Amino acid sequence: MILPVLRLILGAGLLYGFWQVWRNAQVAPDTGDLANAFWLSACVLLALANGAVWAPWVGARIAGPVTDMLTDGTYADRKNHLLRLLRWLDDHRHRRWALVTSVLEGIHHPELPAAFVVGLKNARAGSWIEKVFAREVFRFDNIQHCLQAYAVLKRHGIDPRPHRNPEVNLALLSADRQAHPEPHPLKVPPAGEPPPLERNPKIRLFETDPEPETRSGEPGA
Repeated sequence: MILPVLRLILGAGLLYGFWQVWRNAQVAPDTGDLANAFWLSACVLLALANGAVWAPWVGARIAGPVTDMLTDGTYADRKNHLLRLLRWLDDHRHRRWALVTSVLEGIHHPELPAAFVVGLKNARAGSWIEKVFAREVFRFDNIQHCLQAYAVLKRHGIDPRPHRNPEVNLALLSADRQAHPEPHPLKVPPAGEPPPLERNPKIRLFETDPEPETRSGEPGA
């Protein structure tokens, strides 16, 4: 909550500094370099401060499509005792208590996918709560979990696409692509007997071979 306030304050201060530089140049251009030097120094300091508070936000928007699959996956906070209890219930196969805890953890931390993933795992197939957990899991960018949630929603007759992440959309298209059936072998009829080879009478291999027959009009006739 502190960073958004600082962004507004420092951004407004930088705009005010620019306005003072422009105003000084219009109203009192002959006051010397002292006022301009002061506001120039103030604008430089405010620009550095703005860069420090705006850099995380700009960097997250630029690198988000690439790193969301790694950073928005199943996240476990060691200080989250409710999530640790949920993990314990899931490991010991207490499905009903795991469902209740998943709902509570999902309400407490709706920005984390861990509770919804565990809830989807322990929900009864075909139930209403399974559909709810699948919708929540599909909001995040983990490809494996999104494929599981998509399969559940498709079983309920719901198509949640398109996903906000293009990588997940490509994985969903690959999952929907059906393999082509194996082609049947073509029946080739058996080949007939090859015709007997005929000797060319013009070819003489030995001196005792008879002279080749010539037709009328050809040399040697």
